[in-house]
This record gives sequence, C-alpha cells and structure tokens, in this order.
Amino acid sequence: MNNGSTVRQEIEAAVQRFVMLANAGSLEAFADLYTEDALVMMPGMAAASGRHGAVVFGERIRSRRPARLVLVTQEVEGSGDCAWERGTSEWVQPDGQVTDRGKYIVIWKRTESGWKLHRDIMNSDVRSARG
Repeated sequence: MNNGSTVRQEIEAAVQRFVMLANAGSLEAFADLYTEDALVMMPGMAAASGRHGAVVFGERIRSRRPARLVLVTQEVEGSGDCAWERGTSEWVQPDGQVTDRGKYIVIWKRTESGWKLHRDIMNSDVRSARG
C-alpha cells in the first residue's frame, strides 16, 4: 500500500496527463482516463456516465479552444484503491487572459492500468449569463 505522498504524486501525474489530453490529445485517449462506470458532472448539463460521458466532456473542453485548461491540485487523500482530489481550474486564452475560474472534486480508482477518474464534478466561479 502506498503512503499519502506517493498517492498524491501519482494523482498529480494523472492530472498532468488529463490536462495534456484535454488540451491537445485524442478523445479516445482522454476517455480512457475514466473508469468504465465513471460519472461526469459538468455545469449546466445532466450527469453523463461511462466513457461516453468522458467523450462528451472532452468535446465540451475542445469547444472552448483556443482557451486551454489549467488545473491545480489543492488536496489529495486516499488509501488502498481509492483516493479523492480537490482542485481549481482556469480557462486561459492565448493572450493570457483568464476567462473562467472554477473548482472540482474527483474520486479516483486505482485500476490495473493506473489511477482513473471515477466520479468527476466541477463548477464555475463565474456566474453564467442565464443566472
């Protein structure tokens, strides 16, 4: 069993891969970051499940280009094959302007192929034009 700092390092490495694939990778590789029975809860949309939910999320990220997603892990705790992460997000334009800020919580599961996102919920700190 890994100690807490090792779990954090492993999760942070998985987050770096997530950001890389979200900003420039294939949707298939992005979806593979999630468990088969994942649940993705995005602002303004019904929860989406499984790898299909991850693809929907990946497509939503791509719709925000040329902005890029930046994630910062704030906390990680876990033991055994389960961990949770809390962090912040920003959408940054090519000129450096931040167009959105938010926060997220992920429940991670350790699988044979490494840590995967199992429950992913995020929201924006910026009030939408609708609300």
